Amino acid sequence: MTEKDLLIKNDISEQSEGSSESLNSMKGEDYIPLNKSDAKKNASLFSSVANLSNAVLGSGILSLPYVFSLMGWALGMIMLFAVAGISWVTLQMFAITIRKVGKYTYEEIAEAAYGKKFSIFMKICIFGITLSASTSYLVIVGDTFPKVFNYSNPDGHSFWTGRVWISICLMLVVCFPLSMMKKMDSLKFTSTLSFISISYLVCLIIVRFPSLNATLKSSETVAFRRNYMKILTGVPNIIFADTAHVVLLNVMGEFSNPTDKRIKKLTSLTLLACNVLYTIASLFGFFSFGTNASGNVLNGYKDNDIGAVIGRLVIGIVGIVSFPLFVHVARSSINHLLFHNKPFSWFRHMAVTLIFCGFTQTMALVLPEIQLITAFSGSTFSLISVFISPVLCYMKLIIPDSSRKQRIKYYLVMAFGVLLMCVCLSMIIMNQILHEK
Repeated sequence: MTEKDLLIKNDISEQSEGSSESLNSMKGEDYIPLNKSDAKKNASLFSSVANLSNAVLGSGILSLPYVFSLMGWALGMIMLFAVAGISWVTLQMFAITIRKVGKYTYEEIAEAAYGKKFSIFMKICIFGITLSASTSYLVIVGDTFPKVFNYSNPDGHSFWTGRVWISICLMLVVCFPLSMMKKMDSLKFTSTLSFISISYLVCLIIVRFPSLNATLKSSETVAFRRNYMKILTGVPNIIFADTAHVVLLNVMGEFSNPTDKRIKKLTSLTLLACNVLYTIASLFGFFSFGTNASGNVLNGYKDNDIGAVIGRLVIGIVGIVSFPLFVHVARSSINHLLFHNKPFSWFRHMAVTLIFCGFTQTMALVLPEIQLITAFSGSTFSLISVFISPVLCYMKLIIPDSSRKQRIKYYLVMAFGVLLMCVCLSMIIMNQILHEK
């Protein structure tokens, strides 16, 4: 038994002897002090919602109009609401599991539920999610800032305003220093800036909608499409857009007074805010471009459109300030895998951050499009983290003695997730093969 487990055990025994009565009277009946480090948790509800929203929003919103063009606007809305609902339920389940068990890494929860092998499997999934998300944000940075800097001379290109040089400079000057921050709560102001930037993008899509929609034919804005391969190819992008489960662990690790009521408020406000913006951007973006919607909605606007230039600038800023959040998660996973129970070291902290940043920056410079990254991650790692692992851990750690009849609904959610993963991944691979041909 580790030192942390002994502390948890001692805290539980103290509660049984009566000390919990005074704590509950101060913080609410559903508050459970998990360990000694709870006293150090000082992240407010606002900063936690800002960080979690920043993790959910980002590259996903850029590809949603394109996803609607594959499905049709009505089917796209149905899928968006369905995934948001399932994500909210499993996010609640996972948050309850985190609080009751008192562990704040996915690996520790997985190991507590099903042992070492399942923990290693989840390490791979987490690394896949963080790698995909981090790379997609750096792809955004590399795609948007060169167009911003070349605004006055769109036909002129030089090394100093090219994708490679700008990406490396922004990584060294901004992304890496922000990624070096030890606590996620330190990023609350950058997360708020990111949320404001996304809101500007949504406003831009609304403002440009009337003039663009006037040129579209009715055949380009249908409610339901019947190309099932394209529909299934688009589903993972929506799942990727609503994935918050991995970052939730790090947010919960710093969330002050984590009662059931405050946790529910945290997850509900986050998904509500994000999906309101998703809905507006998806519908107005789709009815602006129809079947011609690009994987990055900003590519549909002219290079000399000043509103779009500002939009590219603010979305580039989203990429810069969102990237450190996933570095924080990746670093936590790497430390738990390779340096478990070792004291904090600034040298190791810097080395792990530097290696991860360098690797993701290299990936971003050679990979082509955002929607391909989000589709692959959404059909594999995100599906596992949204539909499967939270339910598995909840059943094992929170309701281990429930009957098989009570578990049917949980089995159905997991079965649907597995089926969706197999079908969507197959469609993505087939679509890529046909596209290459």
